[in-house]
Amino acid sequence: MILSDRALKSLINSGKLLIDPIYEDSIRENGIDMRIGPEIAFPVVRGEVIDPVNSDPQDHFSIREIPDEGIIIPGNTSILLVTEERVKMPDDVAALCGLRSSIARWGFIAAPTLIDAGFEGQLTIEVMWTRPAPVRLYKGVRFLHVVFFKVEGEVEKPYTGVYQGQRGVTLPKKLERPVYY
Repeated sequence: MILSDRALKSLINSGKLLIDPIYEDSIRENGIDMRIGPEIAFPVVRGEVIDPVNSDPQDHFSIREIPDEGIIIPGNTSILLVTEERVKMPDDVAALCGLRSSIARWGFIAAPTLIDAGFEGQLTIEVMWTRPAPVRLYKGVRFLHVVFFKVEGEVEKPYTGVYQGQRGVTLPKKLERPVYY
């Protein structure tokens, strides 16, 4: 069941769901809008084959602060954005993130991202600028819409993964090779 604006306000007011900071225009009919935070990660393009199993992710990204005058994204570029907001999820609520329609109509796309029950931290979202011309982005712009839903009963094991407690743009972890028996 997707939670309404009233249900979200109730969870926030009770302290079960933390969104910090929260703005008056953040809570929508059936979700919460989040803003671009102060950092961005650009891919480092050197032309070599990237090996996500054996490479250090820090070798493939450059994290920069977004200045007040905004930051220019080259055409056809994938970036990592962090939300200004920090979230702390209850153990019986999960969420699904997607771009706001307004930013998507400009030519941005992002894969849907799940926020697990029990997660705490800022959200890092991969966003692709699909047009060939450069674009300027500003911190504080609402870009993400997060829809919350109740989990059937509390989860037995709330999220405790590697991204728990993340602050700022968090780079991907190395991928693991499958082990076959």
